[in-house]
Amino acid sequence: MRIHLWLLALLTLSPVIGHAIMTEVSVSFSSKKTTFNKDNFFASQSLTGSVSFYIFERTAIELSYTDALSVREEKIDLNSQTVVQTTQVMGSDLIYVLADKKDFFQPYVKGGIANIKRRQEVKVNNLNTYTIEPEPVVVPSYGVGLKLMFTDSLSFKISYDAWKTPLEDGGSTDDASMRAGISWIF
Repeated sequence: MRIHLWLLALLTLSPVIGHAIMTEVSVSFSSKKTTFNKDNFFASQSLTGSVSFYIFERTAIELSYTDALSVREEKIDLNSQTVVQTTQVMGSDLIYVLADKKDFFQPYVKGGIANIKRRQEVKVNNLNTYTIEPEPVVVPSYGVGLKLMFTDSLSFKISYDAWKTPLEDGGSTDDASMRAGISWIF
């Protein structure tokens, strides 16, 4: 299903990509660890790669892929639980840069869609393990960011990205990620 969406996006965008005035390749990483005590902690990390095709000086179409992992370890008295969750997010967004391409500070906004695939493995007392794997979903996404241009082709990039994630009760929530990384413009 994911491959089909990417192929459809590439085929649909191929005329735009062929006329791109510049291409930007980015990689970003985020990591977090929170510890309550030696038996209770939460750790997460994600890696994102993206390619943006600028169709006008300030407008781009971005295709991105994020692979995220989180681990939560809890121990209360004699009971322990370990939860390992993996998430893959494939996104397609329209980006609008709010500054000139020669400016050092280049804030931007973006919006589009994301395909989210999640899997959670829960181990209770190191004995019982069960897996929760909801169906992959396509949801709206949005974000803001800032590029700091060090040279004409190299920049530092920080962003806040969010997407609507469906919940079991039929509602949804805004999941979000803060990212920092580098990008190259060709």
